[in-house]
Amino acid sequence: MTDGHAPCALIADYVAGALSPGLSLLVASHLTYCSACRDKATRLEALGGALLAAGRPDELAPACLAAALAAIGAPETVPPGDPAPVEARDPPLPRPLCCRLPPSCALEFEAAAPGVSVHHLDGFGGEGVALFRAEPGAALPAQAARAAMVVTGMLHARSRDWGRGALLFDRDAAESWTACGHDPCLCLTAGLAPAAKDA
Repeated sequence: MTDGHAPCALIADYVAGALSPGLSLLVASHLTYCSACRDKATRLEALGGALLAAGRPDELAPACLAAALAAIGAPETVPPGDPAPVEARDPPLPRPLCCRLPPSCALEFEAAAPGVSVHHLDGFGGEGVALFRAEPGAALPAQAARAAMVVTGMLHARSRDWGRGALLFDRDAAESWTACGHDPCLCLTAGLAPAAKDA
């Protein structure tokens, strides 16, 4: 149980660049809301920097320079154009998420379940990353995701209500994640099952 925070091991993997792109986006978005996890990330970055500075440099293989220069010259993988500013989005979204969305402020959602709609994010391969919007009382589909972050509104799971920035992991098929409160709940999810996209 992480109590809505990112586990320390996950933050360490994020800082080291070892997370998958979808989980990395989830953690980066969480850090915009959570000062406690942001502080842990800052301290882990400092520790990593100190270890690198104290370590003995390794000799690089000759092919490393060529590979680095090729990567610098490679085409951009993120679509060109600046994302819409955080303030222009309705509702405002965390900056890491805005950078992965189209420049237009409008997001296109499609029906996924009664009271629930989904916007799939491109560029994550088979990992499946999406935004789910659920009306109060509506449950996210069981196959929706194994990890989620509440962007706006409230989500009821594990016998309590979770607000903006809360992270939830390792959902089991029988567990219900339900929007609660007065406003729709918007969740960023990763680990989307292929079946959810066809719903």
